[in-house]
This record gives sequence, structure tokens and C-alpha cells, in this order.
Amino acid sequence: MVDLNSIYPFLTTTVSFLFFLSIVEQYKRKRKFHQLIWAIALFLFLITAGAEALALAIGEWNPIIYKAYYVLAAIQVTFMGGGVLYLFADRKVITQQNSWVWLLIFSLVWGLFGLLFLPRHSVFGIFVAISILTIATALIYKLLPLKGFKYLWEERIDGWFVANMFMAVSFVAFFSMVYFAVVSPLNLEILKTGREVSGLPWQRDPSDLSEPRAVVRLFSPLHTVPGAIALIGGGFYSYIRWQVQLKKQNGHFQWTQGLFNVYIALGALVLGQGAFLSGFGYGTLYVSEIIAVTLMYFGFLESDKISKTKLIEIFRIALPRIRSLSSS
Repeated sequence: MVDLNSIYPFLTTTVSFLFFLSIVEQYKRKRKFHQLIWAIALFLFLITAGAEALALAIGEWNPIIYKAYYVLAAIQVTFMGGGVLYLFADRKVITQQNSWVWLLIFSLVWGLFGLLFLPRHSVFGIFVAISILTIATALIYKLLPLKGFKYLWEERIDGWFVANMFMAVSFVAFFSMVYFAVVSPLNLEILKTGREVSGLPWQRDPSDLSEPRAVVRLFSPLHTVPGAIALIGGGFYSYIRWQVQLKKQNGHFQWTQGLFNVYIALGALVLGQGAFLSGFGYGTLYVSEIIAVTLMYFGFLESDKISKTKLIEIFRIALPRIRSLSSS
């Protein structure tokens, strides 16, 4: 019987490669910054899926490849969420008037995990400090009648500022994670399987639930949770906003319009749940990746008919050639 979990990474690599090419093509056409950020995210997704396929092909994880794979898998979610924030900045969804809400949400996440992990290492104090400073500044803007401060805020703190700060804090987490990935030892016995291992090789004994998580693993939620909030929340928010606008224009909702936002959000939700459960050894990562990237790619193609038409044309030309080669 075929072990499907050994096939999924190869399928994920193929779909993510097509997805990456489609986004690059869209970026060349439209030259929007959020498309460039998404292209980077899909390139990282392609690299990590390829690393999973390579480990399965050769029957083990190379320690250096695994360390690179682990940190890149975390920051790819940052780029996905960052792409949504840059899109919202470009379309004035995040404005000077509501930017404080977005900063408050992300700062609460950074502060929560910073406080939670601070007893493990002092580096997490950076995220606590950023959180306190940002929350205090946002609340001063919203609650206190300081005209000069409000004027300065509304001149400078727009959607681009929110997206840039989101990426800047994420890069602080990323470079901290890279440092700990380099210096932290691995459980080489787990890497010898070549199969789905998630973050378990960082643990001395993954079966011992009382063992504290390795510090390098604690940086993952600083990427995945804010990124998921932006990507999943952004997808559902865009769909609801679309429906509200249709209601104003036509007097009724059109639930089938704008569903591509929902597909992208659902894909991100599947990926997040799969990665979370995989971290506890449930082996759900690879199957969630292929479902997630397929849903998100379908959503992307539904949102961009030109990319969809070009993809269909490529397959229309390529499939007969493949058939003729296989028959010969």
C-alpha cells in the first residue's frame, strides 16, 4: 500500500512551483509591491516543500538543510501575511485613522509571546518592549486629546507604516531564530528517518512531554500567529467588505462573488492547523501543505483571470507534447 505522506511533498513542490511562476508573471504585469512580497513567500514555500521531498528521496534529513528548512518555513508565513498588509496599505484599507487598531492587535501578540517565553531567554524581552511601546503610543493617540500628537500620527502612521513595522519585528524574530538554529544541537536519530519531523529534532526526547521546548522553537509563533492573523483575517475581511459593497450597490448580497478571498483564507487556516498539530508529533504537516497550497492557488487564479488563462494555455500546449513523448 502506498504511503501518501511520502507523496505529498512532491505534489506540494509541483503546485507551489506553478503558484510561484503565476505570481511572478502577475508582478511583471502589475508591478505591485505586495505581489513581490507574495512571490518571495511562494519561493520560500517552494524551497521548504522541495527540502521535504529531497529528505524523502534520500531517506534522511541533512542537518544543515533541516536547520535552513526550519527557519525558512517560519518566515514564509510572515511574507504571506505581510503581502496582505501591503495590499491593504496600497488600497487604503489600513489608513491613518484605523492603523492604531492593527498595531494594537499585532503588539498584543508580540507582547503575549514575549512575556510567555521571557523566563526561557532574555531575548524575548525585545518583543515585550516593542509591544509596550507600541500599545502605549496607539492608546495615547486614540484616548488622549493631544492635537499635536494626533496630527503627527495621522501624517506618518498609515498602512505602509503598519506593514513595514510588521515586517521589521518579524525580521528581528527571524535573525534571533537563525542564531539559535545555528548554535542549538539536533537529535540526529530523528533526522535519519527522512520523514515529517516538524520541530521535534530540536528536542532531546520528543516523547517526553515534560521536556521544555527548545528555545529555537519558541520563535515560530512570533512568525506564524501574526502572519496567520494577517492572512486568514485579511482574507475573510476582504470577502465581507466585498459583500457589504455589493449590498450597497445592488441592494442584496452576492455570496458567490469574491469567494477567492475565502479560498485563500481557508488554505492558510488548514496550513496553520496542520503545522500546529505536527509540532506535537501528529504527522499532519505534509497533507495540510498540499491542501493549503492548492486552495490558495485556486483562490489566486480565481482572482486573476489573466493568470488563469495563461496557465490553461500552457497546459493546452504542454499536455499533447508530454503524451507524445510518453508514447514514443
